[in-house]
Amino acid sequence: MHTLFDFLTYVKGIEYIIAVLFIVGYILYWELLKPRPFKSLVHTAKDDLAHIKRTGTMQTVRKIATAPFIGLAYIVALPFVFMFTLGTTVINGILGLAGREASFGWRPTEAYLAGKKKEKGEDKQDEEK
Repeated sequence: MHTLFDFLTYVKGIEYIIAVLFIVGYILYWELLKPRPFKSLVHTAKDDLAHIKRTGTMQTVRKIATAPFIGLAYIVALPFVFMFTLGTTVINGILGLAGREASFGWRPTEAYLAGKKKEKGEDKQDEEK
């Protein structure tokens, strides 16, 4: 750990792990104190599965189960998006030095509602035509 941010991130991670372990430990302790441990837990889980099958919400459960894989696909795509953005910036920088501009598609921040302004040389060419 070289920075304060690294230290705080490490400490917070350990805190979350300890908190989850205490919650799980308390649930196990509470269940072990009962005359028939885990009976109510198993019964509740069976009721929940029966309800899911009866109401047809299995599709929602499948979507929840696929969420980590969608996140993984997003993480895999991030380097490619970064390289595209970096390449676009480099190309625009090089063309900017040459006095040109490269447009790679839709730019929502530029809305020419009254028409795009023409440069001085274009106005004279349009008048000559």
